[in-house]
Amino acid sequence: MLERFVKEARWVAAEAQDEARAHGSPTIEAEHVLLALSRGHGGVAGPVLAEAGLDHAALEEALEADFERSLSVVGVAAGSLNAGAPAPFSGRPRWGTSAKSSLERALVVAQARGDRRIGDGHVLLAVLGAREGTVPRALREAGIEPADLAARTQAAMERSR
Repeated sequence: MLERFVKEARWVAAEAQDEARAHGSPTIEAEHVLLALSRGHGGVAGPVLAEAGLDHAALEEALEADFERSLSVVGVAAGSLNAGAPAPFSGRPRWGTSAKSSLERALVVAQARGDRRIGDGHVLLAVLGAREGTVPRALREAGIEPADLAARTQAAMERSR
């Protein structure tokens, strides 16, 4: 499947590994893919996210807010952890379930659109297609409805054809 990825989509996959490492995660998850997409690399995803107010820093804040809210649900105050910044993961993170599912959905998105190649827009649509999990919760925490962002992405992809 990766042979169908164009240059910017391959860059996103590599950048997602760096995001996971920087966050101290031994696995690459969909939130790392979304953070990588927000950095932009010549495709449509970065500008679409930025236009929605979701640059890298804003996504980091939304993900942190989701993490803190998740902790509070189980009665843990984020400040009580006194964890500080995560230590970077020094190994090579492996692909986690949510990221693998996103990449598989990117292929389905491309096929449904009749596209032979997979770009970062397809990957963004795939990440936004998750109904549950960290990404949709964090986006809603930031006041963004994933379906609205997906519509913006579709429109940007049509303009770039």
